[in-house]
Amino acid sequence: MKKLTAALLAMSMTAGLLAGCGAPEPEETKAAAETAETSAEAEEDSSEAAEAVNPEDYKVGLMIPGNLGDKSFFDAAFNSIEPIKEQLGVTVEYVECGTDTSKFYPALVDMCEAGYDLILTISSNNDDALVQAAEEYPDQKFINLDDEMTNPPANVYIMGTKNNEMSFLAGAAGALKAAELGENTIGFVGGMDIPGINEFLVGYIEGAQAINPDIKVSTSYVGSFTDTAKAKENALLLYNSGLSVIFAAAGQSGLGVIDAAVEQGKYVIGVDSDQAAALKDSQPDMAAVIITSAIKNISDNAVKAVDRAMKGEIPYGTREVFGLADGAVGIAENEFYEQLLSEEDRAQIEELKQKVIDGEVEMTPTEGITTEKINEIREAVRP
Repeated sequence: MKKLTAALLAMSMTAGLLAGCGAPEPEETKAAAETAETSAEAEEDSSEAAEAVNPEDYKVGLMIPGNLGDKSFFDAAFNSIEPIKEQLGVTVEYVECGTDTSKFYPALVDMCEAGYDLILTISSNNDDALVQAAEEYPDQKFINLDDEMTNPPANVYIMGTKNNEMSFLAGAAGALKAAELGENTIGFVGGMDIPGINEFLVGYIEGAQAINPDIKVSTSYVGSFTDTAKAKENALLLYNSGLSVIFAAAGQSGLGVIDAAVEQGKYVIGVDSDQAAALKDSQPDMAAVIITSAIKNISDNAVKAVDRAMKGEIPYGTREVFGLADGAVGIAENEFYEQLLSEEDRAQIEELKQKVIDGEVEMTPTEGITTEKINEIREAVRP
């Protein structure tokens, strides 16, 4: 009996050793397997959480730190509401805060308390208020659809656009129209002499030079984005100096430039929105002098951003910049564009557009461009 028991024990040990030889698993392999399993589970949980978002229960608030009716920047933000609703099926409400900056922070606080899943805003006008509200409501998610803030709070996502790319095409359009009229100078009226506006100027100059290397550009600044009277005065001075095309990168003030163009029988290039389309029903005489507009596709950008937010794909705490290749910017190609520029000129602009997308055009980087560099570029083309 003792011999039988010993034999059975030996067989058992041998079987165990054989089994052990068949599947040795180092500790690091076990750890890697466990990590991979945990990661997969986390991704699955995240995916399930994103899929679990019910559009009917998802609420988006839009805070506009300016006045509607500018036919430009803030109207473009407002016009994103319907596409977001229609394409994503979510609830969207908005607050128009005007130009009184003291109202920005209270408005954001009210929206945080209202229980929105996501709060949208736009421009750098309310950066201070946005940062303060974001820090006080760390669980609230924010997206600024167009801003220059480079180090946002952990719950804020900043979108930027390559203003020089769309302005490059605007400059090409301006130079082509000037050449048609036998002129060698075009104009620029900016809202304020600040880096964000001078990004438009630099792109405009370089786009015009792509058509005519010897072109001159007269520059003027309003000192405000809402003073249409001063903008008209500035534009009249430029038009009376002998040029016929002005790029108005001035927000609501730009309406004064368009008014001056109508009065003088001259031309304008609009900004941010398709300004001719915005004006053609109410003020067709103004629409008729707008060659094109350098536009930010804010509605499309907003839809994409909200969709990503619902899917949990937004990298909060960062800023991302989008350009022509992303479809985030461009120029208005409407009936006025077709009427005011020849088919040959439009084909030339389309060719330049594709070259920009393909990276074949060398442009001055405008992100963080210095005042000294802007002055150098501006002075080099002064009439």
